[in-house]
Amino acid sequence: MRTVLAALALLALGSAPAPPAAGSDTALVRDFLHAYRDAVRGNGPGLTPSEVRAEWLAPELNARLDGWQAGHPGADPVFRAATAPGSWTAHAVGAAGGLGTVDVDERWPGGAVLRVRYTVRESDRTILDLQGAPA
Repeated sequence: MRTVLAALALLALGSAPAPPAAGSDTALVRDFLHAYRDAVRGNGPGLTPSEVRAEWLAPELNARLDGWQAGHPGADPVFRAATAPGSWTAHAVGAAGGLGTVDVDERWPGGAVLRVRYTVRESDRTILDLQGAPA
């Protein structure tokens, strides 16, 4: 299902950039962000943001994001803002103990940038955590 979502997200963008190396943590995070942003904007293949999160994120992370959203009405729990970022860059930070770490710099049209650190469980390609990252 993820592969289908990622392909549909790239098709929605028009001409897709060359894909990164298959299986990389950075590619996984970028694919999630594309699918999720499309769902937030209503441009995806009919999935809601909650459905996209359920597909890509660990249940514990999903529950934590639901709790965060309950305390921040009007803000998206993944993007931590009222709107989705216009673009982002992602780069691998490292991997150890079966976990990969990817930092993402999310950029909004007004110039705001938020760095978020994603943790990926490499055994099943599931995103376990996302949180503010050190600058």
